[in-house]
Formats: sequence, C-alpha cells, structure tokens
Amino acid sequence: MTASDFSVDYLALRAANDIMRERGKTWVYEALNGLCLEISPELQLGRQDWQFEVGRSVMVGERYGVRYRGQTLIVEIGWPREPAHGFVPDQGLARGRISLSLSPMLSARSVDELILRKIEDGPARWYTIHNGRPGPELSADNLRGHLKAMLEP
Repeated sequence: MTASDFSVDYLALRAANDIMRERGKTWVYEALNGLCLEISPELQLGRQDWQFEVGRSVMVGERYGVRYRGQTLIVEIGWPREPAHGFVPDQGLARGRISLSLSPMLSARSVDELILRKIEDGPARWYTIHNGRPGPELSADNLRGHLKAMLEP
C-alpha cells in the first residue's frame, strides 16, 4: 500500500464517519424539536456553534438549548475536527453531554454523558455513559425525561 492509497482510504473513512456523525447529531436535535413541540409551546429553543472538552480532547460541534422560566436544558454534541483536537474517547464517533442549569447565573450541571458508536454493520447509535462505560441506548423517552425534569419547579 502506498502513501497515496493510505490517504485515499483515510479520506473515504473520514467522510463516511462524518456522515454518520451528522446523522447522529440530526437525530438528537430533531427528536428534541419534536418533543419540545409536543410538551409545551412556551419553550424557547436555540442552537449555536460550540466546543467542549472530553478528557484532553476537544469536541467541536453545536450546543442546543431549551429554556423555560429560567431553567435551561443544554445538549452539546461534537467530535474532533483537527489532529490537535485529539480523538473521541472510548472508540466513539462523537460525544455529547446533557446538562441542566437552574439559573442563567449558575453553571450547568451535567446529567448525562453520550457517545455515538457504530456497532458491527448497523447504523451509528447514541448511548449513555455510566461509570465510564457505554450504557443503554439513548432514546426519545430518555430525552423526554430530561425535558420533563427541566420543567419541574
């Protein structure tokens, strides 16, 4: 295998992984949009470019916020974009974090860590992380639970 072959293979793999990452991010944000419409029309939604750290790696992506009466649910999703950013820990394609802020003046408290993983020949799926290891698959019901926790007084 020549260096040129390696470069072509690497770029093809990276492009395929980026497609899975974008699909994974889109699934989470579309699920949240649908749940927010279902739960309450009074919710304020917003997205912005964002980056966050996982260990010593930098995840570059977006932050999605849902705000209701001073409380904010924050969902961050990203992955390294440059070699200097490091890698996705735990053999993932992307990482995420769900946090809750009870006041705009307080730092958000992380309530769930997420990892996007491809298992065998199936599509990439989001999993929660418990005790430093991938746990159950993330579902719309999980996201609904986080939204309801934010809505509680």
